[in-house]
Amino acid sequence: MNETVVIHYSELGTKGRNRRMFENKLADDVRRRLGPDALKVRIESARVLADLAPDVPRDRVAEALKPIFGIAWYGFGRLVRWSAGDPAWDAVETAVLELVGTAPETKTFKIFPRRSAKNYPALSDAIARRLGQAVVDKTGLKVDLTRPDLSVHVEVLTREIAVLSDRVQGLRGMPRGSAGGVLCLFSGGIDSPVAAWLMMKRGAVVHHLHFHPHRSSREVLGTKIPRLVETLNAFGAPGKLYLVPHDRYQIAASLAVPTEYETVFFRRFMFRAGAVLARRLGLKALVTGDSLGQVASQTLENLTAVQTELPLPVFQPLIAMDKEAIIEVAQKIGTYAPSIEAYKDCCSLMAKKPKTKVATPVVRRLESELRMDRLIEESLAQAEVWDGRALTALPPARSGSAAPVI
Repeated sequence: MNETVVIHYSELGTKGRNRRMFENKLADDVRRRLGPDALKVRIESARVLADLAPDVPRDRVAEALKPIFGIAWYGFGRLVRWSAGDPAWDAVETAVLELVGTAPETKTFKIFPRRSAKNYPALSDAIARRLGQAVVDKTGLKVDLTRPDLSVHVEVLTREIAVLSDRVQGLRGMPRGSAGGVLCLFSGGIDSPVAAWLMMKRGAVVHHLHFHPHRSSREVLGTKIPRLVETLNAFGAPGKLYLVPHDRYQIAASLAVPTEYETVFFRRFMFRAGAVLARRLGLKALVTGDSLGQVASQTLENLTAVQTELPLPVFQPLIAMDKEAIIEVAQKIGTYAPSIEAYKDCCSLMAKKPKTKVATPVVRRLESELRMDRLIEESLAQAEVWDGRALTALPPARSGSAAPVI
């Protein structure tokens, strides 16, 4: 008999009227990832069920489900039909015994019953006792309620009973694309890819904005930057990479911005340019990899100076994380190794000892002297976008309109 994967989610159950939309997005992602390995993917009793094709290896299914946001845990097993007139005890016992038989080294077990269908003619304790006794009688195994060798999950759904093996933990979070689009200021270091991944975990479609020092944006395609974006895109809705040269800003700032203000002021330029681009693309927020106090440009005063008067929110998912914790996430998601590759990013051009407390009035005065608005428009006029296949020029802005990218 073909196996079924029963997928549990956590937060989706709290979504009220919007719950079906979230469930459908998760089911769509499961369907897309499994492809022909799944004969059918459906939603039942606050779970996503994937009926597998014959002889599909479990490890292949696990690899396909591994990067899916929204999965709390899942289990492999089989389904038994039941009805009000037939609780299907014999068929469920057979399924449980077959599952136990697949683990010959097992000495102890525990039945974990879960009764979503409250009209089933037996309570959870009664289900556990009856099925547990059947296993003891037929196999001689012992029950261990604290640390069993084998956990057997028996879930009573609306029309079926699922008999599942041990849990496989998922990434949790929200289904891909369920929270709208954002633009991540993407340096290519350790922090910004992790920040992007955490926003993707919350359901955001993350696009990336990278300021570069090269003569041509095409030169960036031979570096780690697009590889990092591809690694992130494996987890969620594919994000685009926007490439903007910062040479015009650099020339103007070298004549007008004091050395100790270089870092904060350049970040101000990137934030403001990012806000203009995000609004032009119909995106709702900026994302950065800032961590409070990690470096001089990330003091509370400097973060305030950089972000003041921006026309849209700035999300900073790493703000309270220390570097070790950020590195752990980067290693887990596969971005750490490319992140530490040598690369001449924009930060390498800044002052080595920046001012740690830049006052907002100073920023406003320097912006006025530098004609920041003009520099932003000139820089964005050179922007190009990479969608994973081709590099194209960013369409010019249209007055009073946005061009959504998702």
